[in-house]
Amino acid sequence: MSPAGKLAWLSVIVAVAGGLGLMFVWSTRRGELIRLAGGDSSVAGAYLIGGGAAILGIILYLFLRRYINKPMRALAEAAASVEAGDVDARARISRPKEFAALAASFNRMIDGVVRSQSKADIDKLTGLFNYRHAFTYLKTQIGLAQRYKRDITIAMLDIDHLKEINDLYGHQTGDEVLKSAAKYIESQLRQVDYVARYGGEEFLIVLPETPPAAAMTVIARIHAGFSDHVFIARGEGRSPVFVSAGVADFPRSGEDEANITAAANMALLLAKRRGRNQVAYFRALDEKAG
Repeated sequence: MSPAGKLAWLSVIVAVAGGLGLMFVWSTRRGELIRLAGGDSSVAGAYLIGGGAAILGIILYLFLRRYINKPMRALAEAAASVEAGDVDARARISRPKEFAALAASFNRMIDGVVRSQSKADIDKLTGLFNYRHAFTYLKTQIGLAQRYKRDITIAMLDIDHLKEINDLYGHQTGDEVLKSAAKYIESQLRQVDYVARYGGEEFLIVLPETPPAAAMTVIARIHAGFSDHVFIARGEGRSPVFVSAGVADFPRSGEDEANITAAANMALLLAKRRGRNQVAYFRALDEKAG
């Protein structure tokens, strides 16, 4: 029970106890005990005072519940929701005005925290989420997959020869390649899917509730169309840019975010060693995908 709720109940207890005490004092002021039957005016007066005190306590309880306990509970629930990860949670309090003002301050504080966190979680170049957000997101998704026994598959994509592109054409061209790659990858995913710039020329894709065979189809499609959408314009011509990808799934390839990303990176390394510009699946090292 919240402190305000305890206070409200305490007010009722004190009022009732006070009423009973007054009843006892009134009815025994001449050394007489309360008689349930009879017409002693002192008894009637005691009951009247006791009943009034009890009613006053109930009124005080209702007042505290509506104007103190209820808004305090709303603030506590909003804070708990934000702590649990619901950044859209806000305190909805219209009265009394003191609590409404407190709720407005609380909401402004949360808005500021969310804006600051959003800026910290976004890669400035591509507009995608960055490594910081990606690792936290993947940890949450794996937790959900464990709890509800769901599939989740990830892919690490790496732009082939980006260093050479930077050296040959300049970093501005390399940045344009990264932005084009981010835009294209994002366009090929469902709304429930996730993509982040994991670092340098690497992108992380998370496909919730997607078994590896279906995920391989998605990543193969992205790979097949990559060079048609990501290229270096040179006058009337253009030089295509290629990508390699490594795919891993939960829980077969790894049982937590660290192991599954390590598995995806191992698969990516396999694709690179095979000549780049291809997709490799982690468990294909010792078994077929499926």
